[in-house]
Amino acid sequence: MDSSSTDKAELIAFAQSRGGRLLSAEFGGRASLHRWRCALDHEFEASPGLLIDGGYWCPECFPSPVEDRGWDWARQVEVDPLLASFYRKG
Repeated sequence: MDSSSTDKAELIAFAQSRGGRLLSAEFGGRASLHRWRCALDHEFEASPGLLIDGGYWCPECFPSPVEDRGWDWARQVEVDPLLASFYRKG
């Protein structure tokens, strides 16, 4: 996605590519917080710039050394098409 031309339709497509949904009704710009839902029904707020350019997604699904939580790859690849496209079982 071209960072200069992101609009609501692109955000919807991006969220779908992660198995999730854009919940915000309005596109407030790349730097403003938007509401999202991941495929595991976690709701969170993040800017499109952070998610698209930074490669982040749901903070509850992401590994967290503070909470002693690693990746649950098997579960994530079932629900996140983007991660599934990179993950190879072997």
